[in-house]
Amino acid sequence: MAYSDFTPAQRAHTKRIMWLLLAYVIVLPPLVWLRTNTAVAGYVPALMAIAASIPVLGIFASWGRYLSDERDEYHQALVLKRIAIATNATMGAAVVWGFLQAFGAMPLVETYWVPFVWVIMQGMFGCVEYFTRKNEEA
Repeated sequence: MAYSDFTPAQRAHTKRIMWLLLAYVIVLPPLVWLRTNTAVAGYVPALMAIAASIPVLGIFASWGRYLSDERDEYHQALVLKRIAIATNATMGAAVVWGFLQAFGAMPLVETYWVPFVWVIMQGMFGCVEYFTRKNEEA
């Protein structure tokens, strides 16, 4: 699907996501470096953590905005389906991993990886959906 084929809501969402990802790439490395290489104390680590999470929270907000802006019901339904599948798969993986951790079978994984897995799941389902639809059209 070419960018020119996107609906106006998809184009706006894509632009928001790209800006938020750019902000994340700019903000996160210096914060990690500061935390690793300096003695930050007091409320500063909490502020650093909040600053690192703001672009990710923006990505979630962008999905909500996209769903409210999308006027094409077909595209809206596809995205809702993708979000539902990604959410179920991610929460299922988190529960299984949590129990594996609790029983000492797996190492601790920081919870900030959960949104990353959610986005990957959306992308994987989006690819499956795209190729399935393309094969049905052929």
